[in-house]
Amino acid sequence: MDLPLVITRLIHIVSGSFWVGAAIYLAVLLEPKIRSGSIDLERQILRRTSRLNSLWITSAAVLTIVSGFALISLTPGRSMSDLGESGWGTMILIGLLAALAAFFISGFAGMATAKLRRAFESAGDNPDATTTPESEQQLALFRRRLSSLGYLNAVLVIIAVGTMAVARFV
Repeated sequence: MDLPLVITRLIHIVSGSFWVGAAIYLAVLLEPKIRSGSIDLERQILRRTSRLNSLWITSAAVLTIVSGFALISLTPGRSMSDLGESGWGTMILIGLLAALAAFFISGFAGMATAKLRRAFESAGDNPDATTTPESEQQLALFRRRLSSLGYLNAVLVIIAVGTMAVARFV
């Protein structure tokens, strides 16, 4: 038994499962439910969870990507030079590119969520602040774009998992 390969694969699968599951859960279940509620509910949830979500999801993504690169090197008969060269290499490359795109989109969405959280916090700190129809429209547009990023992230991690799961059979 190749213990380093087994441990690396286990780390890759567990952290990847968490990353993919969190991306799908956030995009498909949690965010639509939050967005359909009141702004006050969204403000409370963001204040309590966004930093923690960002830490855990980003950590899982980094572990998944780093262990994925290690797996390419540790897998007998495979190397980085195989990427894009065979059926296996093409599928792994597609999955890798999808995972990296998801990682960067997730980071961008995380920064946007932090911006939204700060806007909510500053509005909550100023009881005299009034909202105008224009500011409400801007907020609605921002929230829709943020939701779109969540969906795109979920689709990309699903593509990454799908392509890598079938790579050995192509």
